Amino acid sequence: KDYTKSKEIIFAFSDKKNFRKELDGTYKSYRKKIRKPITYAPLRKWVQDNYNFYTLPNLEGDDVIGILATQHYKTNNVIISGDKDMRTIPTWHCFIIDDSIEFVDGHKADYNFCTQVLTGDKSDGYIGCKGVGQVKASRILDGKKKLPEMWEAVLQEYTRNGYTIDDAYHQSRLARILREGEYDYKKQEPKLWSYKYEHYRNFTEDRKVS
Repeated sequence: KDYTKSKEIIFAFSDKKNFRKELDGTYKSYRKKIRKPITYAPLRKWVQDNYNFYTLPNLEGDDVIGILATQHYKTNNVIISGDKDMRTIPTWHCFIIDDSIEFVDGHKADYNFCTQVLTGDKSDGYIGCKGVGQVKASRILDGKKKLPEMWEAVLQEYTRNGYTIDDAYHQSRLARILREGEYDYKKQEPKLWSYKYEHYRNFTEDRKVS
């Protein structure tokens, strides 16, 4: 709190239900064999009783943070995390591994998101586009200044490697940390990433990237 010069701390926790596990049974499936520390439940309750505590039905803590940072506390927050995936959220970040502080603007956040869709995340159990690592992803997205260009480049790489458009959107929905407007509070469910789906549904690899 002192280091980031913040007035208050809000803890975000995951709900018992996780919409990504409904989308894909392999999502974080390896963690089923890993038992949480026995102190987790009482520690979570203690945090809930003593600090500002926030969670949303069917969401992971990351999604809660993403929504808070881009909606309720937009322009007035710092995300404190050790997870590089959080760099897909446009705001200030404090990385707890080395206490570095960084501002991620909208373009960089979208770039990081598209990178995640391409490379996947083994720790979360989704594969992305096989054969694409960080270096290749940077080449694919190099020079793309706006989301439409970046997303079309992602789709072109997927189709070039024999995937369908739906494969790309499926991976994007596992990778996407929710932002403002991407959660339906009434239905208590996420609005799945469907960016220009109708426009791109018949996309083919020979289509030139803009």
